[in-house]
Amino acid sequence: MKDNTIVALSTPPGRGAIAVVRMSGGRAKEIAGKIFSSMPKEPNTLKVGKISLDGFSDRAMLVFFDAPRSYTGEDTVEFHCHGGAGVAGELIRKCISLGARTAVNGEFSKRAFLNGKQNLSNAEGIIQMIDAESRLALKAGENLMSGRLGKLTAKIQDELTDVIAECEAALDYPEEDLDVLSRGQIYCKLSEIYGSLNRLAFSAETGRIISGGVNIAIVGNTNVGKSSLLNALLGSERAIVTDIAGTTRDTLKESIIFKDAKFNFIDTAGLRKTEDYVEKLGIDRAQRAAEQADLVLNVVEGGGETVKTDKPVIIVRNKMDKIKTDGICLKENEIWVSALYGTNIEELKQKIYDKFSLGSVGQDDTILTNARHADCVENAKRFVKNALDALDTTTLDCVTAEVRNAWNTLGLITGATASEEIIDRIYEKFCLGK
Repeated sequence: MKDNTIVALSTPPGRGAIAVVRMSGGRAKEIAGKIFSSMPKEPNTLKVGKISLDGFSDRAMLVFFDAPRSYTGEDTVEFHCHGGAGVAGELIRKCISLGARTAVNGEFSKRAFLNGKQNLSNAEGIIQMIDAESRLALKAGENLMSGRLGKLTAKIQDELTDVIAECEAALDYPEEDLDVLSRGQIYCKLSEIYGSLNRLAFSAETGRIISGGVNIAIVGNTNVGKSSLLNALLGSERAIVTDIAGTTRDTLKESIIFKDAKFNFIDTAGLRKTEDYVEKLGIDRAQRAAEQADLVLNVVEGGGETVKTDKPVIIVRNKMDKIKTDGICLKENEIWVSALYGTNIEELKQKIYDKFSLGSVGQDDTILTNARHADCVENAKRFVKNALDALDTTTLDCVTAEVRNAWNTLGLITGATASEEIIDRIYEKFCLGK
């Protein structure tokens, strides 16, 4: 790629203290040397100097990284200039006039992949770090970016390779009577691999919650204080609250960060029989929100009746400021609150947090937080199950085919067996300049 040098703004566009313009490729240092004076003598050294552009100059800093010891694996230069669209824009135009071209989204990271500096799961960890809104999501992104999932899948692939070798040895040397001996060994190994994949697949639900947050539907009858509870949980007057039954006609979704996790609250229309067409639509949406939620907060007034649901539920007995709570024995999944005065709201948040054991998620845990990875693991699990079933019903060459399918499917996670289309699709998710 000597004659394919790319350049782009790596910091967010708009006004700011500094802007970083990144350039990578065989001519990066040559082009930079025509703009910046004077160039650092050593790589990895940030130096103050002057950038000379068309009609004006500016004080700036520059650092370069020699191939292959750079993010992209190529010669890379970073200009640190004054922020704002003006200087950075003129600097990029100058680089282009001297032979660079504008990078496309994710092209720096894609070059890092092509040059062996990262794999696809590392890259998706970077995306997750950028998109993270909670500390748990940041931890999961760092875990993925550091290569833990890649190492685990490579280990399972190595175990699958051993199984393939066992099968092929039995097929190639039938006179040695290896078939009968190998089937027992292969079954044990495949069972262990299936168990590893099953444990990994089981983590996907926790991973989804870590990445996107816990989806919590607030449901109940009219006038029990659902919207007041939402406002109390958010700490702001987000939902309209009146004494008129049926005030809430639609779902309203808002999020907060509690400790290191994200909670997505969905306020819903009150449940009751009504002839009002619009209110009926709202009630239908309320029921769908409850069906799709990870958790239901069933709000009731005092000791009122609860709503039936198959989802995990916390019974929120509201208006404790108006009702005598003496003599009402609460179950483990129940709590008294006063949405009006904010009583026990923090305790309710803690109860939600504990419900999903989010505090037990460790930094070293390998958890599937990416839907693509979860699909790959599920498919690999299916192929291994097919291989186990085939051991009892067919020949070893059919077993081998299923094991190879599992190996190839796991390779999609790191990119070892991924098509160019998959690779392009992942890197297109990156911002320009990354």
